[in-house]
Amino acid sequence: MDGGTLKLMHEHALTQTLLELALKNAEGKRIVAVNLLLGEFSDERPEAIQFHWENISKGTQAEGAQLLFRPAQAEMKCLDCEAVFHPKDEEAECPNCKGYRVKLLSGDDVRLESIDVE
Repeated sequence: MDGGTLKLMHEHALTQTLLELALKNAEGKRIVAVNLLLGEFSDERPEAIQFHWENISKGTQAEGAQLLFRPAQAEMKCLDCEAVFHPKDEEAECPNCKGYRVKLLSGDDVRLESIDVE
C-alpha cells in the first residue's frame, strides 16, 4: 500500500468514529450540523472528512448534516521549565525559557465539539 491509500483509510476510520459519536449523542434525533474542532497541527483535511461523511452517513440520522470546522489552537508544554503555551505559527520555542524540549499536548487532532439536532 502506498501512503495515499493509508491516508485514505485513516480518514475513513476517523470519519466513521466521528459519525458513531454523533449518532450516539443524537439519541435518535436527526442531526443537522456537526461542529468539529480541527487542530492547527492536524494532518486531516476538511474536504476529505466531508467526502467520507457523505458516503458513510447515507441512510442514517446524520445524512445531509452540515460539517462545520473550527480551528483549535495547539498547546505545548516545555519539558525544561514546565510552562504550558500556545506556539506561534509552527515555532516550538518555549516563550518562558527559550528551550526547544517541548511536548505537544493538543492541536494535532480532530474532535467532535457538538451536534445540532432537530
